[in-house]
Amino acid sequence: MTSSIWPGWLAFALNLVGAGFVAYSIAGSHVAERPPWVLVVGMIAVVTWAARSLCALLGARRLVLVFAVVSAATGSLVTPATDGVAVVPAAIAILVLVGDIRWPAALGLGTAFVSVALIVAGALPFDTAVAAVLGELAGILLATFAGLSRRQFRRSEEQSALLRDREAAMREEAARVALARDLHDVLAHSLGGLVVQLDAVDALLEAGDTEEARRRAVAARGLAADGLADARRAVAALRDPESATTGTVGEEALAASLDDLIGAHRALGATADLTVTGRPCPLAAAQAAALQRALQEALSNARKHAPGQPVRADLDWKDDRVTLRVCNPLPAGASVPGELARSGGGHGLEGMRERFAALPLGGTATAGADGDRFAVTAEARLA
Repeated sequence: MTSSIWPGWLAFALNLVGAGFVAYSIAGSHVAERPPWVLVVGMIAVVTWAARSLCALLGARRLVLVFAVVSAATGSLVTPATDGVAVVPAAIAILVLVGDIRWPAALGLGTAFVSVALIVAGALPFDTAVAAVLGELAGILLATFAGLSRRQFRRSEEQSALLRDREAAMREEAARVALARDLHDVLAHSLGGLVVQLDAVDALLEAGDTEEARRRAVAARGLAADGLADARRAVAALRDPESATTGTVGEEALAASLDDLIGAHRALGATADLTVTGRPCPLAAAQAAALQRALQEALSNARKHAPGQPVRADLDWKDDRVTLRVCNPLPAGASVPGELARSGGGHGLEGMRERFAALPLGGTATAGADGDRFAVTAEARLA
C-alpha cells in the first residue's frame, strides 16, 4: 500500500467507525412513541454517509455528491427526533460539500440553508426545546464554517501548486535559453574561426604555400579542440549551475582568459589589441564569464561582419563597475545598421544582453554603430 492511498483508506475506515457509532446511537435513542419513519430516515442518513465515503475512496465523484446531499437532508430532518444524534451525518455531509473546491460553493451553502430549514421543520412535530434546536443549528453552522476554511485551504494549496508549476516552467525556460546562449557562444567562436582558417588553408594550397597551409591547419585543429573544451564546460555548467556561478575569479585569471581570446583572434590572421585601465579587482564567476563571453562574441562578430578590420578592446575598471568596449571600423560599403543586422540572426548579441541583465548586481550590454565604427559595450556593476 503506497503512502498516497493510505490516507484515503484511513479516512474511509474512520468514517465507517463513526457511522457505526451514530447508527447505534440512533437505534438506542428510538422510543416507541416516535414513528418508525424516524428510525428509517436516520438509518438512511447513516448508510448514505458510509456510501459517500466509499465512493470518495473509489473516485466516483457524482455519487459522492448525490450521497452527500441525501445524507445532509435526511440527517437534518430527523435530528430533533433523534436527540441531535443525526446532526452528525448531516454536518459531515455539509462540510464535504462546502469544502470541496470541485463543486461550486453555492451548492454547499445552499445545502446548509436547506438543512437548517429541515431541522426547524423536523422539530415542530416533537415539541423539541428551543435550546436543543439552537444547539443542533449551531452544529450545522460550525460544519459550514469548517467547510469554508477547508475550501480556502485547498484553494491556497491549488494556487501554491500552480505557482510551483509556473516556477518549474520558468526554470526550464531559463535553462533552455542558457543552453541556446552557451551553444551559440561556443559554436560561433569555434566554428567561425574554423571557417576562416580553412578558407586560408584552401587559398594557401592553391598558391603552393604548403608550409603556411600546414601551420594554419594546425591552428584550426587547436581551435577545434578549444571549442570542444568550451562545449564541455558549457554542458558541465548546465548540469551544475551553482558551481559555475559561485566563487570568484581573480584579476590575473580574468586577464589571462581575455588575452587568450585576443591571441586566438590574432592567430586567425586578424589584428586585435586589449587595453586595461583602472584598478582590477576579483569578480564573481558569473561576472567574469559574462565579460569573457562578451569579448568572444564581439571578436566573432568582427570576423564575420568586418573581416580584416583591426579590433580594439578596452577594459575599464571603476569602483562600482567594470566596462568592456570592443570596436572595429565598419567595412567599406556597408549600410548601417541594416546590412550588419541582416548578416546574422542577432542571437549572440541578444544572449549577451540577457547574460548581463541576469547578473546578481545587474549589468547592461549594447551594440551598434558609433560613427564609422561598430562598438559592443558591456558593463557589469560591482556595487
